[in-house]
Amino acid sequence: MAPYLTSDSWPNTLDAVLTAAFLLVVVGVPLAGYVFLVLDIRAYLRSLRRGLAVVVSNLPFADVPAWARSHTPRAIAALGLQLPCSEADLMRAYRRRVKSLHPDRGGDQRRFLRLQADFEEALALVRVAAADASTWPQSQHAA
Repeated sequence: MAPYLTSDSWPNTLDAVLTAAFLLVVVGVPLAGYVFLVLDIRAYLRSLRRGLAVVVSNLPFADVPAWARSHTPRAIAALGLQLPCSEADLMRAYRRRVKSLHPDRGGDQRRFLRLQADFEEALALVRVAAADASTWPQSQHAA
């Protein structure tokens, strides 16, 4: 028999076990870390989605359609209107909402006060828009 083919030649059982254990650690630990990372991120995203759903459902303008929220100031959108609107439109929308939100009619006081603040802000915005519209042609001719 050749001297290099002895029973003590590499790979013996101990070397094979140690090599397999090393490869398992080198490949297994990062793989396990990746799996736990993915599971943790998925749990985080689920909790974030639930949190966002709770927050959006409790917003004061959650019942306003998306078309009214995206192009309209929040105060006017809270009344269900869209710019341009008149003071009369604003008053009609306000009175319609007051009927359901007033505390004397069983509504929530906090939501009613928010409606009051939104109405005052919307009224100021409509008045400014009306004033700008009435002065705009004059300012253009002056320039």
